[in-house]
Amino acid sequence: MKKFLPCCAGIDIGKREMTATILTGSPDVEPVQQTRTFGTTVQELNRCLEWLRSNQCSTVVVESTGSYWIPVWNVLSEQLAVIVANPEHVKARRGEKTDPEDSRRLAERLRVGDVRGSFIPDQDVIELRDLTRRRKRLLFNANSERNRIQKLLEHANIKLGNVVSDVFGASGQAILRALLDHPDQPPAELAELAKGTVRRKRAALRESLEGHRLNDHLRWMIQHSLDHLVFLEQQINALTERTLEKLKRFQREYELLQTIPGIGPETAAVIIAETGANMAQFPSARHLTSWAGVCPGNNRSAGKQKSSSIKRANKWLLAALVQSAWATVRDRGSIFRKRFYRQMMHRGRKRALIAAARALLAVVWQVLHQGVPYAEPTNELFQQRERSKKVRHHLRRLQELGVDITPIELPPTPTIRKPQPDFTRPLGALGIHAR
Repeated sequence: MKKFLPCCAGIDIGKREMTATILTGSPDVEPVQQTRTFGTTVQELNRCLEWLRSNQCSTVVVESTGSYWIPVWNVLSEQLAVIVANPEHVKARRGEKTDPEDSRRLAERLRVGDVRGSFIPDQDVIELRDLTRRRKRLLFNANSERNRIQKLLEHANIKLGNVVSDVFGASGQAILRALLDHPDQPPAELAELAKGTVRRKRAALRESLEGHRLNDHLRWMIQHSLDHLVFLEQQINALTERTLEKLKRFQREYELLQTIPGIGPETAAVIIAETGANMAQFPSARHLTSWAGVCPGNNRSAGKQKSSSIKRANKWLLAALVQSAWATVRDRGSIFRKRFYRQMMHRGRKRALIAAARALLAVVWQVLHQGVPYAEPTNELFQQRERSKKVRHHLRRLQELGVDITPIELPPTPTIRKPQPDFTRPLGALGIHAR
């Protein structure tokens, strides 16, 4: 039974102004409606707060429209219960969208308990989330600068990337610095700057540098990109130190996550920042995977199951999970690798990878919910569970064909024994390393 609210409000938020509607009344009568428009400055938000309190309204629903809902949340959530609704769940029908109508519709759905609130983490998690997302952006910018430098080298007829796998390795940086400082240096001397195993390719290096067209303009452009790259590396290191400080509160969860195959320090920080590390807001692993958008949606009509793709949800968490899933499927002894190749034969490579990411996130929920390190199931247990699954599948098919399976006893499904948590044993201090 959904909870009925005798007094509630809905707020439609814009950049410069917002429209609030209060509905008051018992469930058996038409509610009394009050609608007002306020600005979005702190003074106007305080006026809206006083208006809501004067009408004994304690619950408010707003749409998560961009970042415009955050100032409203900052002011109203201190004294009222504010529900942030997904716009996809409460959007209006075409041709019926106005600000007063949107606010009234939000209030009506809240009045009968037909609004699902979004997950809003606490302030520490929000700050950690800002740091991890900012670091991801800077890493993307650094990769863009590296690609830009290689493009400039191609303009100068320097085929250094054809010989060395990483232009920004020790050998590549030494040759690039010599090209910028001494553009007239012979290719043979530049090839002698190679280090390690790259020295075996000195003949190919000379050929890739012979007759280059590196002029003053291209040198200035490359140096400008290198200076920007150094600045980005400094910013990434500063973000890394700040992130490690914020992770001290979640040190136990941070170490537990790194016991899972494929999850390193960076991915563990992203998972904590995006999920909050507290699994109390997710009743089960299925709720978490659905919230993260790594499970297929439901698209069934008239008894037919149609194809459905994953929904657009948390792209930051999805990217980290997919990256970790690739690491798990490369591990020959991992259970995720077996599931990946088994599903890839029937569903394709991309869907199998998303399935591996979903299984990885389900393990994350179990590890954080139980507070114990990850324990890899043995091959014997995995084979027994697969056998039990096949038996249940074939029995279900026989039942659909009209065969009486009542006298057949199903084999018990083996369970994985979970180790008891040992909080006295340190798991080791692990940090985030900038690329």
